[in-house]
Amino acid sequence: MRRAIVIAGMHRSGTSALAGMIGLLGAAMPRHLLGADENNPKGHWESERLMELNERMLREGGSRWDDWRAFDPAVLGEQRLDEIVAELAAVIAEEFGDAPLIAIKDPRVCRLAPVHAQALRRMNVEPAYVLPFRNPLAVIASLGRRDAMTPGFAEFMWLRHVLDAEAATRASRRSVVSYEALLADWRA
Repeated sequence: MRRAIVIAGMHRSGTSALAGMIGLLGAAMPRHLLGADENNPKGHWESERLMELNERMLREGGSRWDDWRAFDPAVLGEQRLDEIVAELAAVIAEEFGDAPLIAIKDPRVCRLAPVHAQALRRMNVEPAYVLPFRNPLAVIASLGRRDAMTPGFAEFMWLRHVLDAEAATRASRRSVVSYEALLADWRA
């Protein structure tokens, strides 16, 4: 059975560092990587195409990546949700080919993990989730610098993403990884 390591972490929580490390350890990375920028000079290590699809899914459901309110994919309607799951499976297949172990990273997965799980099941790919956890005060400060978010709004964002990722992966294989510990000793 093919496997996917799905990184379900809040923006600015070390998801890129974690994805890059997982790729160096042998997991296949997507063919169309989101480029590096001033916020992630070593790269994001995520599929540009998956990010665009996730953004579209949120938008169609009346949400955005920085919406602190709960997102229920059912708002898309059964038919549209099934179309999105099929499209998601097709994009994953195109991005990773038939690699036996793939790494999926997009902070939006925190809010969309159930939809990603459906697509992976449809592909007969078993997910294992990694939830990076960074000190929330560091995340809030980073969101303030990058996106000019107020601390109060960034707190809501952090809480929504972390709680959604935890709840959505509760019945799955998962690990919680400290960002600070990853930087201190990535081998451990």
